[in-house]
Amino acid sequence: MFRRGHRIRIQVSNGAFPQYNRNLGTGEPRHAATRIRVADQQVHHGPEHPSAILLPARTDR
Repeated sequence: MFRRGHRIRIQVSNGAFPQYNRNLGTGEPRHAATRIRVADQQVHHGPEHPSAILLPARTDR
């Protein structure tokens, strides 16, 4: 529950091991993977790249 004035943070990342399984970026099965490919993340924003994150909200308590 978020109260009026509360904030949330959106994090864009390549991973959060060990909380989430690793994605090695090679397409190999995770249990047998032997290679790792570096991944870069980009967030485009502005008038030429309109984007949004939609969070459904309920106002009832």
